[in-house]
Amino acid sequence: MKADERMAILRGLPKIELHRHLEGSLRLGTLLELGKRYDLDLPLDSEASLAGLLTFNDDEPRTLANFLTKFRSDWCRSYKDIERVTSEAVRDASSEGIVHLELRFSPEHLTRTSGLQLDGAMKAVCESGIAAAAEEDISICFILTFARERYNYGAWTKTVDLGLRMLEMRIAGVDLAGDEFHHPNREFERFFQRVHDIGELGITIHAGEGTFPEQVESAIDSLYAVRIGHGIETARDEALMAKLGAGRVTLEICPISNFQTGCIDRLDQHPLPLLDRSGVPVTINSDDPAIHRTSINDDYDVAAARWGYTLEDLLRLERNAVAAAFLPEEERAELLLRIESGYQESRGQGI
Repeated sequence: MKADERMAILRGLPKIELHRHLEGSLRLGTLLELGKRYDLDLPLDSEASLAGLLTFNDDEPRTLANFLTKFRSDWCRSYKDIERVTSEAVRDASSEGIVHLELRFSPEHLTRTSGLQLDGAMKAVCESGIAAAAEEDISICFILTFARERYNYGAWTKTVDLGLRMLEMRIAGVDLAGDEFHHPNREFERFFQRVHDIGELGITIHAGEGTFPEQVESAIDSLYAVRIGHGIETARDEALMAKLGAGRVTLEICPISNFQTGCIDRLDQHPLPLLDRSGVPVTINSDDPAIHRTSINDDYDVAAARWGYTLEDLLRLERNAVAAAFLPEEERAELLLRIESGYQESRGQGI
């Protein structure tokens, strides 16, 4: 099958996105406009000039450290700015065929430069995201992301407490991201013990993203993770794969991201198929599509074109995502029906 024909089929499939960062989903055109408005010291001649700095380019080092330089905290200076970028991110996700989006964002990142209030920034994300999702006829919830490099127990607990007051605004989980090498999981045990004890929010931890299997295991045992962001180093440890399979701990895997950050050398050698065959619940996600210059369909295309995944294989992964979504059981059942129905319409097509 030709690549464009395969992509047309993939775009039409209903998909679940468990791992997408708002901060990595900002449109270049919007960033160009905001950059000019706030007179940022950036190459603001065109989207192309910004792309050289803010997106991944083939001639750059494929390292996580390099990739993290793409993120800036000075784009949004008002609640309206936050509402705009959130609404656009949700609409872009819908255009990719995503029918359930778990959009993660860092309240600290949104308020660090702007001076905006935490609760106002969080409400701006949630209210605009919910409104856009309703218009696009997709479901949405939000995950609060915390950066390892900026650990502050008091500030983090304040943010979680604000989130707990916004449960009706679809805040559903807590995420730990950032530099695993210099900030291992043990530093955050006190905070995640508190989140776990409260019991209202799902816990997902970036772990095993080019580090070690032990990071994945400690994220489960010490930080109470029920989902792992990336987690591809799990493939190096057979006992750990068995543990994740038995415990139904789901990996939120982002293939193209893993390549661009240097966690793997080649996409056709990605460990997702091995993890899948070993019984680990795996899912496919996009991570930071605007920075990667991709959509989630490009990640699905990796599975189809490089790993030989069929529609039945992809449906199995979608079922994993349904089971792992931070949703009430009634909504989970509705989502599964929507996914199954959408795939039924595509049955008989090869990819």
